[in-house]
Amino acid sequence: MALLPVAMDATPDDITSFLAVDAAVRAAVGVDHHRPSPTALHWTRGDEMWMALLRPGDGRALLAGWHHEFSLTEGSGRDGESGTDLVGDAPGWWRRGVEHARAHGSYLGFLYGWDGARWWRLDQPVDDGFDPDLFPATPLALRDIIDELADDTLLDAPDTAAVDALIAAGAELTPEHLRAVLHAPDGWPEVDIAAGVAAARDFRSPVLA
Repeated sequence: MALLPVAMDATPDDITSFLAVDAAVRAAVGVDHHRPSPTALHWTRGDEMWMALLRPGDGRALLAGWHHEFSLTEGSGRDGESGTDLVGDAPGWWRRGVEHARAHGSYLGFLYGWDGARWWRLDQPVDDGFDPDLFPATPLALRDIIDELADDTLLDAPDTAAVDALIAAGAELTPEHLRAVLHAPDGWPEVDIAAGVAAARDFRSPVLA
């Protein structure tokens, strides 16, 4: 099957930055957060929704993941099944996304390849479950995630301008960025600003090919 261009503004570097902010906020409010591995940036939610960014080298990237409600494809071959072919005639390095899903025992709904200039996907006739605004792949999605985390942990509703500044800072965020977003009435519950900054710093090192 042919490859089709994907209409997504975020580059792999943008997504790395979004994931750094997501990890920082989660760490600061005491929620389990993703940490970079030597080969991938892996993000999950409790409902089995997940996304991973892999860097196969030479400026390329893979975006893989699964949405528990909307992914109608299944490309990992989980439990020994053949699954849906999400690679097709794409370059061989795309199979790293399938291998990543298998290694985590996860269903694979979408697999996009970045060739250094834009994203591509295999021409599939069914919904692969990827909506950038449902995953930490756009500023809008990240704002919603931060708002939800603050609400779930009984913090004040985050100031919009402060959230925008935090997202723009990415992995270079400072304690001041986090304090401006995460605060609570009377100082409780406590927010671990240092843990949040440390979590973001982990994303300064590039993922290895």
